[in-house]
Amino acid sequence: MDLASVRIFVADLPAAAKFYAEVVGLEQVGGTPEVALFGTNPQIVIEAADAEAVAEGLVGRFTGLSFATEDAAALHAALKGTGVPMHGAPERQPWGGIFLHADDPSGNTITFLQWPKGSAVKGSDP
Repeated sequence: MDLASVRIFVADLPAAAKFYAEVVGLEQVGGTPEVALFGTNPQIVIEAADAEAVAEGLVGRFTGLSFATEDAAALHAALKGTGVPMHGAPERQPWGGIFLHADDPSGNTITFLQWPKGSAVKGSDP
């Protein structure tokens, strides 16, 4: 079974759609006034939060989503220059990867992941 989609609830859909397109680098493939759709397999669904989603605390939280980057340090410098809120500098993990945590315009925390060199994982150096 494959992962089909992931939803991120946001307070301001136009600002979030711009962030995920321009900062994260995702390709928007569709949408409605309530939803922006990015990529496929899995599809990232950015959804305008209704009152119920807000009451349940689905906006402004750690998402658990990681997006691959080839150079976390360079990305950190670029994001810092644009004012994207971050949770410190990139951090090397005990298993060799590097995490960089940043917030989207609604305060949702996403992670950028630089795979360890030589890793056989998609998006890593050969």
